[in-house]
Amino acid sequence: MPYAANRVDGLSSYFEDWGGEGSPILVYTGLGDPIEEAQENPLVGILAEDHRLIFADHRGQGRSDKPHGVNAYAMPTRVADAEAVLDEVGVERAHILGFSWGARLGFAIGEHSPERVLSLVLCGNQPYAWEQRWSFVAMLSDAFDVARDRGMAGFVDVIESTLGGVLGETVRRRLLANDPVAMGAAWRSALSEGAISSDLTAWRLPCLIYVADGEEMHANAQRAAAEIPTARFLALHGHTHLSAPYEVEQVLPAVRAVLDAAFTGG
Repeated sequence: MPYAANRVDGLSSYFEDWGGEGSPILVYTGLGDPIEEAQENPLVGILAEDHRLIFADHRGQGRSDKPHGVNAYAMPTRVADAEAVLDEVGVERAHILGFSWGARLGFAIGEHSPERVLSLVLCGNQPYAWEQRWSFVAMLSDAFDVARDRGMAGFVDVIESTLGGVLGETVRRRLLANDPVAMGAAWRSALSEGAISSDLTAWRLPCLIYVADGEEMHANAQRAAAEIPTARFLALHGHTHLSAPYEVEQVLPAVRAVLDAAFTGG
């Protein structure tokens, strides 16, 4: 099985390398999503025509190791997971494509390991401290509190109750497959980590940051794009946080422009 060992703590990340002739893209999904979620994404399918796609499960979910301690999810350690995957497949530098939880990791890779990055394409997150006033932060915190006693079934119940609807069958099945202790530890670590970077103005990586126009992180994501000299911001009209990763028409031209900028210096 394709696993990469982290140089910091020896824990393993599961990955799949689709191969291909083009420049490599390392893809990370959202919180609680296995790599199959990204592999089924229509945007990813288009990019696979011209690029080498490498998919990795976050630590704590999918087929990667699932430590239960909060400290195991410190962001520099998670960045080392990504470095380990790139080392294992023999890739020195890659584009990073991150959705939601994966976008947060993408910001951290850009901060802690820019020499491994060709460009960043980041959907649905921001690099500053999490804000307690955001309703989704309260929702996830409540859900993980319930999951301590009732497992992921309790987590899903809180999400569905808060959102006012039943999640799709595939989404429910994938969420229920997670380890509630590992996932809760990852979330509590994220809440305590603060901002990813102290100086985004120093970044020189080609970067696209895009979010749904009505989501709570919109202003912070736009602020990050304004601070990074080489970043572009895109607000997706008619989308939510959950639907934004699947948009193609509004996103694809901007994604291709950023991928190309990695080689033109734009």
